[in-house]
Amino acid sequence: MYGLEAITANNGWAMSLAGALIVFAGLVILSTVISQLHKILSIGDKKQIDEHKNHEPPEDIVTEDEPIVTLPKQFPSDIDDIARLYQPLIEEIGDTFYLADLYKIARKNGFPHPHITFTAFRDAEILIPYDDGVFSWNQSEDNEQD
Repeated sequence: MYGLEAITANNGWAMSLAGALIVFAGLVILSTVISQLHKILSIGDKKQIDEHKNHEPPEDIVTEDEPIVTLPKQFPSDIDDIARLYQPLIEEIGDTFYLADLYKIARKNGFPHPHITFTAFRDAEILIPYDDGVFSWNQSEDNEQD
């Protein structure tokens, strides 16, 4: 006996259906576990967050987010005027500084598009590369008084 007769005689159809259902059920269970895995993992994160909530921040860290500069409603388009707005930030971080520090303080104070502005400052030679990753501010007194 060969072919479909042998399959029918030995419950082949039932076995193939049972096998397909077992595989399908396994895939459903696996996909459900994977889709809910983030909830299981977040339980451990919540415990760590709760532990950190009970600790107070160190006293030497300033938590005030008071802006250094008040920006005008209409941001100027002239690079020298924009440089005058950045001048208090430069005074805050020092003569030589990392560009990342200037970026952080500019974002904190609400300056729009700091990356584009820094590129324009470099093109206008207001922002001068000083050393490896360190920059200096080169706005002359002539430009500030115009």
